[in-house]
Amino acid sequence: MNRLNNHFLKFILCFSYLFLYYSSSFGLNTFNDNQGKINLHNSSITDDSEILLNSGWEFYWNKFIAPEEFTITTIPDTIVETKSWTNFSLKNKKLPTFGYATYRLQFSLPLDRPSISIFIPAAYSSSKTWINGKLIAEIGKIGTTKSTTLHRRFSQTIPLDIHESNFEIVIQVANFYHTKAGMDKPLRLGKTTYLNSKGRKKIIADMLFIGCLGFIGIFFLLFFFFYWNKDKAILHLGFACLCLSYMALSSRYAPFTDLFPTISWAFITKIEYISLFYAGTAASLFFDKIFKGYSHKLYPKLLRYSFYLLAFLVIVLPAPYFTKFVVPFLVFMIINILYVFFIIAKSIKEKKHDSILLLVSMLLGTIVFFLHIFVFLGKIENTIIYVNFGYIIVFLLLSMLLMYRFSTSFKQLATSRELAINQGLEISLQSKELTKVNTELKENLKQLESYNAELDSFNHIVSHDLKAPLVAMHTLITFIEEDLELVMDDNAKKHFDLLKNRVTKMDALINGLLEYSKVAKGNKSKELFSLNGLLKDVIDILNHSKQNIITIPDEDIQVYANKIELEHVFQNLISNAIKYNDKEKTIIEITALITDNEYLFSVSDNGPGIDSKYHSKIFEMFSRLDKDDENSTGIGLTIVQKLVSQNNGFISVESEKGQGTTIKFSWKI
Repeated sequence: MNRLNNHFLKFILCFSYLFLYYSSSFGLNTFNDNQGKINLHNSSITDDSEILLNSGWEFYWNKFIAPEEFTITTIPDTIVETKSWTNFSLKNKKLPTFGYATYRLQFSLPLDRPSISIFIPAAYSSSKTWINGKLIAEIGKIGTTKSTTLHRRFSQTIPLDIHESNFEIVIQVANFYHTKAGMDKPLRLGKTTYLNSKGRKKIIADMLFIGCLGFIGIFFLLFFFFYWNKDKAILHLGFACLCLSYMALSSRYAPFTDLFPTISWAFITKIEYISLFYAGTAASLFFDKIFKGYSHKLYPKLLRYSFYLLAFLVIVLPAPYFTKFVVPFLVFMIINILYVFFIIAKSIKEKKHDSILLLVSMLLGTIVFFLHIFVFLGKIENTIIYVNFGYIIVFLLLSMLLMYRFSTSFKQLATSRELAINQGLEISLQSKELTKVNTELKENLKQLESYNAELDSFNHIVSHDLKAPLVAMHTLITFIEEDLELVMDDNAKKHFDLLKNRVTKMDALINGLLEYSKVAKGNKSKELFSLNGLLKDVIDILNHSKQNIITIPDEDIQVYANKIELEHVFQNLISNAIKYNDKEKTIIEITALITDNEYLFSVSDNGPGIDSKYHSKIFEMFSRLDKDDENSTGIGLTIVQKLVSQNNGFISVESEKGQGTTIKFSWKI
């Protein structure tokens, strides 16, 4: 694949080189003569023909010679053709870009001729022109230095005196800003009516070109900024049209030179070049947006960085260096056009619907682009009219493509809006139902709160009302036992002890219910305290005789929580580990770990363990694994689970029968 890409790149470079080579050698048939007066008596001037005065010009380097200063002894430095004087040599040395010179040409026409005019094309230099000793045009201001020269660039059509047969043209030229120096295009003779008609057609074509592209560019920019900014292809096409429109207006008519008479022509030219470079870049970015997913991901970056580099060089480099970047830019655009054709072919292969229209636009645009290059090289200047119309058609086709994309997007948006409206109606109906459900839920919550309050009140009242009779029963049993102490047998004493144990058990159950009720309604305020300090207080109460081995964390941590609740949990877990241990010595290990949002605790013992099928059962109220245990109420672990749950934590049991028990629980910070 890499070898194929290399061959493709070599093909493009060879094609570009051959194109530029042959385009530079392509030209029109012109009138040639040696030094001396050119005789045009036998030349045919028809209604649609021209005579090119492109050779036989006397050339005087670094001299400004007025017509009256010429004598028979004035000898030219050389005889030249109308092309940049950087192609000339004097004393075997190439002439520099900057400098000044005088051109002179003498020719004769028959007296019995129609009205003839001479067309003087725009040159990249300031100039002063005389015909038969009469000053007829001064474009800019000529000077011998850059500071004394004011560059301007205009073309002119000047009628020749019908009473004259012999003509002398003297043109003084100064250039201090462009690579194309001097008279780089031939003067043309033609019928006045023909040249004027041709000039009017060109102006009309230019105005259509500038107006249409300017309108298209402004329309798409306004469309993008104020209506549809989701498709950047619109933005790029708008900028491309505006840049081409401005470049044509400034290059051919230079309105800013009339508005600002002293403005630097080099500054205007820099803006024209940046506009040209950005027009090509914006057009390429337009294609990249159209074929998003088909072009390489580095393609838009390469375009932008190339433009940034060219624009930077144009800004910082002095004349005439920045004017040399046009040819490399054209080569780059040729390579870019070939790549665009490649991605169009890929999209057509994958049946992208708008690719055919784009392919037609690209084919026409490529033809117009190559014709424009010939115009730039000065080979077929008259075709600029057709080039202008070609550009208009290309951009109209691309506008149709954008409108097609917009209509497709708009249809999708309309469908989405309709779907959104339907979903909105559905959501509205569901919202009403949800509101109804929420209302019912609020009523149920109020009812549930009322029930909970009644239940808590009932639990509290019943617990307190039950405790009083139980205390009385225990006291009464004690009195009866004391009264009958002398006459009771062993069996009676056993029954009295059993009765007192039942009363004590009932009292423990009632105390458990009260404790559970306190947990549900207790104070939830938090404070910062030492965990090891809390554990030591609990251990002093439960292990005051030091019979059991209880280890606490080596590293103390500061806990921010409800101290009473956490103390109750540890007290219950440690108490259970001691109470139900079946070993000679109880060993309990307590660990603690702090994370970003919670505390993690564990209490492990070496007791008898709990079968896995009872792991969830131990947290149920009044649940006891040992039915013969008269001291257990079955409420302690239920309270522990409730406290952990209220603090957004979890509690779990890790145990197997005969292998001890580990209870882990978390506590939200």
